[in-house]
Amino acid sequence: MVGKFFVQWLLLGVAVFGCAQPKTRRIPVVASTTLISTIIQSVGGDRFEVTTIAPAGLCPGHFDLKPSDITAANQAKLLLNHGWEGWFPRLEKAVWTTDQRRVTLTTQGNWMIPDLQKRAAAEITVLLMELDSTRADTYRLALGRYQTDVDSAAAAALAMLDGKALPAVIATEQQAPFVAWLGLRVVATYGRAEDFTAQEMTRLARVAIDSGVKLIVDNLQSGPDAGAPLAEALKVKHVTLTNFPMEGSYSRSLLDNTAALARAIE
Repeated sequence: MVGKFFVQWLLLGVAVFGCAQPKTRRIPVVASTTLISTIIQSVGGDRFEVTTIAPAGLCPGHFDLKPSDITAANQAKLLLNHGWEGWFPRLEKAVWTTDQRRVTLTTQGNWMIPDLQKRAAAEITVLLMELDSTRADTYRLALGRYQTDVDSAAAAALAMLDGKALPAVIATEQQAPFVAWLGLRVVATYGRAEDFTAQEMTRLARVAIDSGVKLIVDNLQSGPDAGAPLAEALKVKHVTLTNFPMEGSYSRSLLDNTAALARAIE
């Protein structure tokens, strides 16, 4: 009796597990920065396994590759970059697989600006649709939702500064386009901390005094405190913004950047 019951239980188990749907394997994709990977995750969802080479808080243009990055690149079906990553040619040379598509994206400019973010999302979505054509309609719908979310975040960001007296600012080159999009007047820009010479400091100080600058804007990835000495010398506010999505959310980073500016302006 016990043996008969055991056989029945075993057969039932085989039937149940035999009917279970196999788990769909996720498509491996490598993105050079979080600007790219955030879009893939938002549009592609769980269908893609995304590896981001350069962490959000570090300068992606001067990033040192790790062995795990090379491993991920060799497993990827799609390898995406912006075109300005100095280390990317080295990564390409380390990839020996031929079953892979490598694409340098054509959307140029500061992707933290909403219109450029939407344009980049559309470009990346086309690539995902080509890689997984059976779900093309799903990705197309996801792109529409994502672009709507970007528009909502942009409207909320602009609303934070609505009615405020926006000061003239000096900003790092990486943040100047984004700050100008928000409506602030950028009267001068500067490069990385290592580019700050006595002559450059004198030039920026002269512009700041002549233009009534009240705020210095730094970029997290290229040197969070590069402009701090200038702000201290001028006795004006200093704020550091991110040029790449943090924690996998473009909208959150857009709003956090704007909130930081709003606090500095008050």
